[in-house]
Amino acid sequence: MSIYKTGRSPFWHVRIYDAAKKKYVVRSTKETNRIEAAEAAEEILDTYKKKQNAAHAVSRERSFEHYAKLLSEITKQKARSSRNKYAFSDQAKILFREVDGLVSYFGKYDVGKITPGIVRDYLIFLDQRRDKPLAMSTKSKQCGVIRQVLMLALEDGVIDIIPPMPKIRTVDKPRVSFTDAEYSLLLETARKIADAGETLVRGVPVTREHYNIIVFAVHSFLRPTETELFGIRFCDIEVMNKDPKHLLMTLTGKTGYRKSATLQAALDIYLKQRELHADRKDTDYVFMPEYANRTTAVNTYRRIFNHFLQETGLKKDKDGNDRSPYSLRHYALQTRLVKSDGKVNIYWLAENAGTSVEQLERFYLKNLAPSAAKVRNIQSFGDA
Repeated sequence: MSIYKTGRSPFWHVRIYDAAKKKYVVRSTKETNRIEAAEAAEEILDTYKKKQNAAHAVSRERSFEHYAKLLSEITKQKARSSRNKYAFSDQAKILFREVDGLVSYFGKYDVGKITPGIVRDYLIFLDQRRDKPLAMSTKSKQCGVIRQVLMLALEDGVIDIIPPMPKIRTVDKPRVSFTDAEYSLLLETARKIADAGETLVRGVPVTREHYNIIVFAVHSFLRPTETELFGIRFCDIEVMNKDPKHLLMTLTGKTGYRKSATLQAALDIYLKQRELHADRKDTDYVFMPEYANRTTAVNTYRRIFNHFLQETGLKKDKDGNDRSPYSLRHYALQTRLVKSDGKVNIYWLAENAGTSVEQLERFYLKNLAPSAAKVRNIQSFGDA
């Protein structure tokens, strides 16, 4: 704060620098005497501070916006090194969405003055701006990013503790899958359509490669995304001829870098893909390599897969839920759990599929019909 006088006015003026807003505020003291102007300036400064939100940061280095931008930059660098652009883009949308993004709402707040109540008010604010309330899982993501921002402030010693986030009860949505009979029908239909060679979907001919993708997805547990099923290259796969024969894949997917093994049937499909693309380079994509833009490859295949579902009447399950290429992964995990007769190690299965035991228990084990081994076990008697 400083006071000054110009030749254009008989009064002294006070100039206050607002560090949070990064601008100067000028007020007239209405005093001609310098000493009295200094006293008036102190009163003006005190009044100005009271009018500001007490929860706002007094300096930019303590603001939520400062740490939000720092988090965004850190995530951007990690995403670049892991070749996973989605690790950055989803977080950026939550942080910098116009009007109701985290930075728009919390940007000026002091990171040490963000409370569970303030976060709760933000979640209410989000719902009020929409025709339907946000899904609980989406609200959990918002809170998760808030915690990530505050964690950086904690690491810098600016705050001593991260406040608890409001409790959000999430409702698990069922993982839409196939029965064995439905999956067999899907394969049969896809094979017939591909072999007939007469079907175009949005101008794209349906071929055996699109059938191969279905089989490979089920026997590799890969997500049908740009970074996994549609991101895997020939150089990312090693043929393992040891018993049982399988493929060893190097992936950088949703959960980061991992080595993953396939079932034996995936090896046969891989060899067919090598024959199909005889002039391939090691850096070429295994599936639909003609699309340099992998988003286009994913969208093109999704439309062809939907055509298969429409032709078989399998677009919706018995509960009216839509199936998608992701349903193949869900079917693959469920089938492994069932057909192993309880012998599969769910920790190894989860690790191999790039998920967690918690996810398997929440979305797959809980809804499975009792296996034959389980039925036999609950009906067993002691040796006596």
